[in-house]
Amino acid sequence: MNIWLASAFVLLLLLCSISDIKKRIIPNQLVILLLALGLLQSWLYFYLADALLGLLFPSLLLFLAKSKWNFYIGAGDIKLLSAIGIWVGWHANIYVLLAGGVLALVYAGIVGCLRRGQASSIPFAPFLSAAAIAIYAGLVVQQL
Repeated sequence: MNIWLASAFVLLLLLCSISDIKKRIIPNQLVILLLALGLLQSWLYFYLADALLGLLFPSLLLFLAKSKWNFYIGAGDIKLLSAIGIWVGWHANIYVLLAGGVLALVYAGIVGCLRRGQASSIPFAPFLSAAAIAIYAGLVVQQL
């Protein structure tokens, strides 16, 4: 693994998270940069097929759920999950989605208890990013 690419991955996820927290939007420029650097990394380290599957799955499932059942998740979150999939591959991307969802549910439960009766949305990018960084770190350690 290239330390510069790994650092860029973490930095871009942090920037996406900060933007989602402050503005409730994930800039396309950051997602495109994540996609491009992820493709570069997957090409350099010979796992391009797994990366391309990670781009599609499970993001495609979320997109279908959003369009068919009005499942509430932002399009930026789906694009971010696709970009993360290029970095971690499709198998690990499932765990990113699950872990990010669990973190978001715990946060929503705590916030819900503290703010009774006040409905609000929560940014999902910080939870996806935290899960992605942890899982990516695990994948790097496995390769050592």
